[in-house]
Amino acid sequence: RRKSVPTGTRKNVTPDSLIPVDAPIQDRKYVSESVTSRKELPAVFARKRKRASTDLDDEDILAAPPTNTELSAIEAKRRQNTLAARRSRKRKLEHQRELESTIDNERAEKDAWKQRALAFEAILNSNGIRIP
Repeated sequence: RRKSVPTGTRKNVTPDSLIPVDAPIQDRKYVSESVTSRKELPAVFARKRKRASTDLDDEDILAAPPTNTELSAIEAKRRQNTLAARRSRKRKLEHQRELESTIDNERAEKDAWKQRALAFEAILNSNGIRIP
């Protein structure tokens, strides 16, 4: 029997039961927002703003709400990240299933060789040959 150890995946989840990669991206619904989602402008885009306009104060640059192009870039980045996460989860589960099937095959092969060794041992014993 296997010990119950953390694997980083849920039980009885298969790659087929995951959300398909081509499924529409779900709306962000939070009970309470995380620290990063509370920010109006993600840090990557804030750094881009700072580099683009060096003549203004940092506070003025960061205080301005995101423009439409920034909003669409943020959405595209989130979409890209969501799809990458889905693909990564699927790869992880497929790899884990492959490893588990390899383990099962190795165990079956080990048991077969063990039975074979016991059968040969019984033949040797029946013929009066002592096994060290």
